Amino acid sequence: MKEIIFKGTKTKLAISAYVALAVVGGFLLLAANSFLMRVVNDYLLVQNFDGFITPLLLTIGVFILVFAIKGFAKYLQTKFQFSLLIRLIEHCMELLLRTKSSYFIKISNAELYTKLRQSCDNVANLVGTLLEGASHITIFIFYGIIIFSIDMYAGIFTILFTPIYFFATTRVVDIIAELEHEGMEYAAELSKVTQETFGDVRNVKVKGVYSFFILRTVAALHKIKKNAVKSSVLEYYVSGITGLLSLAAPLLAIFAAMRFSPNFAGDAGAILVLYINIPLFLGSFESVYDQFVEYGFTKPFIRQLLEFNELELEKQDGVEIKSFEAIQTEGITVKFSDGRVVTVPDFEVKIGEKIMLVGESGAGKSTIFNIIMGLNQEYEGKVLVNGVNLREISLTSLRKIFGITFQDINIATLSLCDNIVLGRESNNARLEKLIKLTSLENLQETKGDEMLNNKVLSGGEKSRVGLSQMLVSNPQVMLLDEPFSNMDEELESQILTKILTDYEDRAIICISHRSSSEFFFDRVVRL
Repeated sequence: MKEIIFKGTKTKLAISAYVALAVVGGFLLLAANSFLMRVVNDYLLVQNFDGFITPLLLTIGVFILVFAIKGFAKYLQTKFQFSLLIRLIEHCMELLLRTKSSYFIKISNAELYTKLRQSCDNVANLVGTLLEGASHITIFIFYGIIIFSIDMYAGIFTILFTPIYFFATTRVVDIIAELEHEGMEYAAELSKVTQETFGDVRNVKVKGVYSFFILRTVAALHKIKKNAVKSSVLEYYVSGITGLLSLAAPLLAIFAAMRFSPNFAGDAGAILVLYINIPLFLGSFESVYDQFVEYGFTKPFIRQLLEFNELELEKQDGVEIKSFEAIQTEGITVKFSDGRVVTVPDFEVKIGEKIMLVGESGAGKSTIFNIIMGLNQEYEGKVLVNGVNLREISLTSLRKIFGITFQDINIATLSLCDNIVLGRESNNARLEKLIKLTSLENLQETKGDEMLNNKVLSGGEKSRVGLSQMLVSNPQVMLLDEPFSNMDEELESQILTKILTDYEDRAIICISHRSSSEFFFDRVVRL
């Protein structure tokens, strides 16, 4: 994670500038308090206003300068924190999208998003506060210098208050950290149940099961409420300890200095500066201590990011496949977690061949496609591409040659053209050709550049968008997983004819449940 935190020259410069500003601010604080004591003792107490304006304006000016420096430092710290958040999310998204597909079976999308966002948010916030901690440490030192320069006993008595804060809060902080971890789990659960509810809203309506889904959400909210109440009370206790010390410490420290210190001047200026700076000194100590507290709070989120960092990624290196010659399966067997076993008959497809796979549901038609595309790597047997074992081939190069359409496709909140291209290169002429080939002209005319989503398109329209997405990359092998199941036979025949004509030299393997489609293909493999 260190390389993500300190990535880039701008980041390092921002950190250096922040630390430098903290040191400059500390020296200015010393000067400001010195000016303040002079204003109080030499002018206000003796009611001498001759030449008073100049030192008064100088004192106010230095305090304003300190304020401005702190403001700019806050700007740098916030900018750094959010830049880090972006880098963390970008890094984790890269890992998650490249991890093995089996990971996504174990966790819901809503739960995964919640863990991703909360982990990145909290870790970025921790690093931001640690950076701010450099300022707090500097200020803590300079406030200490101010207090000790007035009277050593006042400084010693002030420091004696710091262990009280530590021992009064340390266990409470550990409990709050545990509650933070529970809170993340509860928030993930809430995201999951609410997303499932809204995603299945049609079923909820027609079954009339409103109460069941509402109660699932309410149950998750009750867990969050119970957790939040505990955290709130404990956080109030911690802040309350701080408030009590801020009130009591300056009075007791000044009293102790006046009672025990032989050198304490006891003038009004010294008392005023002590009364102002002792709470600030303790407050800066609290801020430094809060860095350790924040670390404790953030531990579960750090663990989550480390889990993301240790995900088993898909194999990207291996034998590079430049072109397609043939694909062959040998003894493919897949054992699923529910005990089901799927055996795929051996078959071979050469360049230019058009093959149709047919079989009952669960016979393994989609399974073999997932194996070929590297989405399912838990299988026995061999898949040979150009005579090379699939397990030894670079998936990056393989997916440039093989294209696939899925039975279920999710439409992004983008325009039709953007949904087809998905950020890949394609000129307008080619895009128009694909839209015509997949009979999406009417959708283009009615929707234009409007934002689409899963709810505004029919199943057939989504399938045709999926076909267009595959064809954009101009693959040498096309795996069509029931792309016509949501279309009538006439439209299926029309699109299939266009594809077989325009891509005569490509290998096509199509899964279909319609026997009427068989005559389009060179041969049929039955599973």
